[in-house]
Parts: sequence; C-alpha cells; structure tokens
Amino acid sequence: MFRDDIRGRLAPPWAQALLLRRYGRTPFGEPRFRLVWAPSRLERSGGIWCDFDSCRLLRRRPSLRWVPKYPGESCWLIEAWLPNSAYGSPALWYSPQAAGGTRLSTPAGPILALGDYPAFGDFEDIGARMHWYPSERHLALAVDYWLFQRNRVPANPRAALARRVAAVAARLAQNERENDAFCAAVLADADQAFHGAPMSGYGGAHRPSSVEFCERLGIRSHPF
Repeated sequence: MFRDDIRGRLAPPWAQALLLRRYGRTPFGEPRFRLVWAPSRLERSGGIWCDFDSCRLLRRRPSLRWVPKYPGESCWLIEAWLPNSAYGSPALWYSPQAAGGTRLSTPAGPILALGDYPAFGDFEDIGARMHWYPSERHLALAVDYWLFQRNRVPANPRAALARRVAAVAARLAQNERENDAFCAAVLADADQAFHGAPMSGYGGAHRPSSVEFCERLGIRSHPF
C-alpha cells in the first residue's frame, strides 16, 4: 500500500513504532493506528473550485484536489485504520448525495466529493488532540479508550459518509464565499470616484473602470 495523504511534518519514529508494536498491522501491511501532525494530513475533495490571484479570477472548474483534512488545527492526533466496510458498499459510495452517497451534482456534471471508493480502507481521527509531543502513556490511553468505545457503538457507514460529504460541501461553500468577497472587494475598489460623476481637480491619472475589472475577473456579462 502507498498513500500520499501525509505531506510535511512526520510523527517521531518511536511513536509510530510503539503503535505498531502494540496494535499491529492492517491486512494490507499498514499500521492500524498512526500519529499524524494535523496540518500535514490531506484528503481528496471534489467539487467546483475557484482559483484567483490578487486581481482576477483564474479559473472556476470541477476537479478533485488534495486539501487539508483538519483545516485550522495545529496539533498531534491519532488516526485509526477503518476497513472499506466502514464506508458502505461501492454502490452506496457512487450513488448521489441525496441517496446517501458521495456523488455531487454540479453545473459541469457529477463529481465524487471524496474521490474513488476506499477499497483498501482509510484512516480516520479517533478524537485525541495533543498540543505537545505525546508520551507512550498518552498514546496507549487514547487508543485503548477509543477501542473500548467503538466496541460499544455499532458502526453506521451511511451516517459517516453523510458527515464527510457535508464537510466537503461546507468547504466548497467557503471557497465560493471567499471568491464572491474577493470579486466584490475588487469591484468596489475599481469604482470611479464619486460613482463616475464629473468633477474638477488636479491629476491626470484615472483608475480602471468597473467594466475593465469585471473583464479581468473573467466576468463577461455584467450590468455596468
């Protein structure tokens, strides 16, 4: 198995060795538990993405991208490997979001919110947050407690999928809001002084018009 979902800071070797020695490997040779630095953990996210630079919209297109799985968090956390059965069947995974699956409907066509079905399982957060280097005792207590709780609560793949897809939808909505705010700020800054009313004064330089800025943003139809 090769996963490309951790990029950047890695866990100390002794911690991973401890988890491997104490809890063993998955059927595919991976450790059942792993310690990860939250900002380094990525996941696949699909949808309509808006890319823009300091003054214009570059593109708006459907795609699958690697994005932070735990945005805004700076801590160590433990992830547990879950088998593919924890994510339901492939039929459920590839079904529309309205039916509990991961397929999103977009103006450009359907796209999978979480990428392909995790045939080899995937790693999920067990809820332990450590803002320091954890000790062996911290790691063992966190994993043992999670195992105890998991044996008491049956898995619900449909609910788990719904939560993950909802997180993707929230991330895409935030991307859209940031793009709208960016466009509004640029247009407000581009408006001519006194809303285009004639005035007299010194200085021969004129700021670009709103129409020109709309075109730089990639907007071809606008009311100006």
